[in-house]
Amino acid sequence: MYLLTTRLRCLPKAEGQIWQQHLLDHFFADAENKMAVYHNMHTRGVRNKYLKDLFIQWRGLLVAYDEGVFKGDAVLASAIWRNIFKANDETDIRVLAQIVSFMRRSLQALDSLPHEVLRVAKFGSPSEEGDIVRLKSPMMDLPFQKLPGTNSKGKK
Repeated sequence: MYLLTTRLRCLPKAEGQIWQQHLLDHFFADAENKMAVYHNMHTRGVRNKYLKDLFIQWRGLLVAYDEGVFKGDAVLASAIWRNIFKANDETDIRVLAQIVSFMRRSLQALDSLPHEVLRVAKFGSPSEEGDIVRLKSPMMDLPFQKLPGTNSKGKK
C-alpha cells in the first residue's frame, strides 16, 4: 500500500489525492470488515477506536518510510524493522535487506510507469531479492575512515 501511495503522490495533485483516498477507503473498509468477522467486534464504537489507531499508525509509517527512502537504506531498514518486525532483535537481517531491496526496486518500477498504466501494475516478492542482497558490497572492505563522504576521522 505504501509503494502504490508513493507513486500516486506523483500524479497531478487532484487526481492523486482522489486515488489515494480511494485506496485508503478500501483498506479501512476491509479492516473494519475483518474486525467484525474475524474478531467479533460488532460494536461500531470499538471498531472506530481501532480504526483511528490504525490511521495514526499509517500516518507514522508514511513518514518513517519516506524518511528512509530519502535518507538511505539503513534508515529505511530501521523503519521496516520497527513497523513490520515490531523491533524484534531476532529479525533476520537478510530478510530485512530483501524487503528494502524489494521496496527500492518496486518504487523504481512504479516510477517508470506512465500514469495510465498504474491500474495494471504487478508486484513481485521480497524473496526475489535474495540473490542481490547476498552479494558482498565492495564498500565492506574499506575502513570507516576511507568511506566516500567522510573526512579522515570517519565523520561526515
